[in-house]
Amino acid sequence: MVRVSVGGFDQLTLPNGLRLLGERSDARSVAVGLAFDVGARDEAADEAGAAHFLEHLAFKGDRGRHADDVNRAFDELGARVNAYTSHDRTLFYGAALGELCHPLTTQLLALARPALRRGDVDVERRVVLEEIGMAEDRPEDRAWERGARLFFDDHPLGAPVLGTRASLEALGPSRLRRFHRSWYRSDRALLVVTGAYAWDAFVASVRAATEDWTPGGSSRVHPAWTPRRGAAEERGAGFERTHLVWFAPAPSAQDPARIAAALLARVVGDDDNGRLFWALVEPGLVDDVALWFDPADGLGSFQVAATTDDATFELVVETAEGVLSRFDREGPTDDEWARAQRALATEVTLAAETPLGRLTELSDAWLDRGEAETASATVARILATPPAAGRELLERAPFSACWRYALRPADAG
Repeated sequence: MVRVSVGGFDQLTLPNGLRLLGERSDARSVAVGLAFDVGARDEAADEAGAAHFLEHLAFKGDRGRHADDVNRAFDELGARVNAYTSHDRTLFYGAALGELCHPLTTQLLALARPALRRGDVDVERRVVLEEIGMAEDRPEDRAWERGARLFFDDHPLGAPVLGTRASLEALGPSRLRRFHRSWYRSDRALLVVTGAYAWDAFVASVRAATEDWTPGGSSRVHPAWTPRRGAAEERGAGFERTHLVWFAPAPSAQDPARIAAALLARVVGDDDNGRLFWALVEPGLVDDVALWFDPADGLGSFQVAATTDDATFELVVETAEGVLSRFDREGPTDDEWARAQRALATEVTLAAETPLGRLTELSDAWLDRGEAETASATVARILATPPAAGRELLERAPFSACWRYALRPADAG
């Protein structure tokens, strides 16, 4: 067992490989997050949606408890609890008063060992199928999912996090158990605590709750990938607006250029002050537009979404791609860059002012890069990133050859 306490962080790796990370503050609340380095990208074709499905099933109970017991246990703590699944990871998290750190931690750790009873699986499958149905009813979601699938092609980052109707129907308890045994192992887990906690007591509670956790299992694959260029469009029924998405390659979560990429995305794509906003929203060409940076494990992307009247489709495409192409050539002005730096620094600072707001940043940084950095150090890094870093990234011309996908309403005729 190794413990390090340095730079404001408590760090420990248990003998079974479970990693613990703590950042204490003078807050009166505590936040705890249990992250597993597994997501939609780690699923085989016949497992699509398994990670997200298991996230739901975690709250249905373990061997000795049912869903009502789990919900009651969190309610009695007055805790705020939630979870999410992405392509890269699954995170269960909660926040409560500082003196309730031990029971909150114990309850969150219990979520890692769901019973996966047949009745629970059948009930929760209907819930996830309803989520899929809701996404299918939203043309903006359909456009993004289809655009991502085409852009990433066979790369697992293009797989839908929710899975498909067919894959969900095929996921029974035995298949889910095999996936869980392969991926939800102690050495793929990270437990983060922030705010008001006592480290030794925290460690003791974790050790007691995870004595039977074991390492091993499956490992993530990083396949070779070539970004798709060009454009595609489809017509559909049941909606009246045209939904556009663009994708372009970008730095990964491990790439030092990720901060420059985040700043570039703000300059050109901020949804109320970026270049695309002033070129498209302000003159009334689109309902909304935003460009963001998505730094995934080993492979990042810039993504754009816009909604418009189909009659202005060609003009919107010409205008948007003109803005992006000029941005590749010209880069940000010094004033634009400084505004983006201050906005991103403010976002990091505001999130860090509560233990719960700090949790995700710490979890992502440790799982992606094995690093723990204070919020003030991150802000300093943002403010020290020069415009030249953004221009250097633009030398790759990421926006000049985007992949574009459009979901347009059915022809009136």
